[in-house]
Amino acid sequence: MKVDKAYLVIFLLLFKSLSAQDFTDIKEKKPFEISGSVGAGTNFYTSNEVYKTRDPFNWSLYGNVNMKIYGFELPFSFNVAQFSTSYTTPFAQLGVSPTYKWIKVHVGYRSMSMNPLVFDGQTFLGAGVELSPGKFRIGGFYGRLNKAISEDTTADRRVEPQYSRLGYGIKAGYEGKNGSFGLQLFHAKDNKESVKTILDTLNTIFPQENTVIGSIWSVTIAKVLSFTGNIGMSMLNRNSFYPETDASTGLEMPKFVNKINKSNVTSAFSFAGKAGINLSLKPIKLAVNYQRIQPDYISLGMPYTVNDVEAYNASASTTLFKGKLNLNGAFSNQHNNLSKSLISEIHSRVGNVTVFANLGQHFNISSNGNIARVFQKNGIVELSDSVKMDQTMISFMVSPNLIFNSEKINHTINTSFTYTNLNDHNPVTSAQVQGNNMNVSTNYSLQFTKAFTGVNTGVNYSIYGQKDLRYQSTGINIGANTQLLKQHQLGLQGSVGYFFNQSNGEKVGNNISFTFNANMSAKKHSFGLFSSYLITPPIDLNPLNKLEIVPYSVNTKNFSAGVNYTYQF
Repeated sequence: MKVDKAYLVIFLLLFKSLSAQDFTDIKEKKPFEISGSVGAGTNFYTSNEVYKTRDPFNWSLYGNVNMKIYGFELPFSFNVAQFSTSYTTPFAQLGVSPTYKWIKVHVGYRSMSMNPLVFDGQTFLGAGVELSPGKFRIGGFYGRLNKAISEDTTADRRVEPQYSRLGYGIKAGYEGKNGSFGLQLFHAKDNKESVKTILDTLNTIFPQENTVIGSIWSVTIAKVLSFTGNIGMSMLNRNSFYPETDASTGLEMPKFVNKINKSNVTSAFSFAGKAGINLSLKPIKLAVNYQRIQPDYISLGMPYTVNDVEAYNASASTTLFKGKLNLNGAFSNQHNNLSKSLISEIHSRVGNVTVFANLGQHFNISSNGNIARVFQKNGIVELSDSVKMDQTMISFMVSPNLIFNSEKINHTINTSFTYTNLNDHNPVTSAQVQGNNMNVSTNYSLQFTKAFTGVNTGVNYSIYGQKDLRYQSTGINIGANTQLLKQHQLGLQGSVGYFFNQSNGEKVGNNISFTFNANMSAKKHSFGLFSSYLITPPIDLNPLNKLEIVPYSVNTKNFSAGVNYTYQF
């Protein structure tokens, strides 16, 4: 959609976050009300890095406007931003979902939840309706899922082209006191004529067509045992340019699906499913979940699809001694290569234990232990030990906290100890990959509650070891905060830090950091200011053979700052 720049400045807004509004008691509502906020902000960034990681300047206009017409709420939020010169055309999204009793209508840019394996998290531009008479649930939508984007070889930043895509979804179900059940159907098809010829073969894409049917359910027994699950079956044409064919593609979808989605030589049928059991017996809660997503499973109604995975996980938690001790444990295992057609299989196993103890009014302690193993198994090819990936990571954390509060003063002392070890079992890569890291930190905060002023300080020590390298960093940070003026409208916060760094006992450059934040409010107006500066001074690289012990951050200067303004009405 082409719009001139003046229109963009005034009207091109990103409208989102629109919730359904209930219009049942319309006669008792005021004719018109409006409230909300609007604002603007800008950020600056400069650095002497060779490869820039952020844009030097960006700006944004934003706001939230809530209009009421006889109780009909039309809450709009917008955000207009220019992230870089390559983005010359902002986009607009406008939508609303009014509700009257058990009827909800979607118009514009909207989304609808159906089934995580069928249609979920996708935005459509069109219309939809959801009906919930009693315990029954019926809904459907029709609209555009993707806007056509042609390849532009003249742009500074290449944008991946895509076809215009239309789709629709239908759902029907029942929700009772002890359970629910629903069926879903989703269909999407790309317009083959919506994209110009793609010149770059590396960016070649093909129009697709997809039909997915699914079901989702939950059952609760005696309030202590529940079963949940969902399933999806997908028919996908990877390239709609090919003519239709009656050739078998393996497993067959129901006949009515074949009428909606004609197959061709690129068609694939696949399925996915998840199931879980939850048991709650005070004070213990147990849960077991299983999922299997076939390698070819894709739904165009899901922004991101992870397939070719089989996984199960179990978790347990309990609370003892009247809530003073909380224990949580979990274990998961998953692998790929479900079709047994890959060169190797990747397996991952993760175990976790968390303990939190509240030992009184002033003292609590939390700890966490985690072990994860990722390894390869033979697939269609037998791999030697020198090729297989086999790594185990063990981490442990303990954090005691002291808190002393009074009417005028609050003291807080936080301490943390973390240790992580990566062990590589591959004889070829172990020397370069495996390593360990230890970090110890202590932070103290003193807050004068009636003076609205506080100070804080912290000490941090970390050591990282890999092969023959030992990198150490010791730092201290000091900060302060205060609120000024009669109504405490002005808030100031700042900190400064200094880190001493060594590698194998030799200095490699120290870090200096500064941060400052200010916020000012005056009735309906508020202003904000922030800045940060990180400096790593250069070091002597003579002789040059010391270069390998120099961390990447050495000899850098990074400065960022920004201002923002907000008006509430």
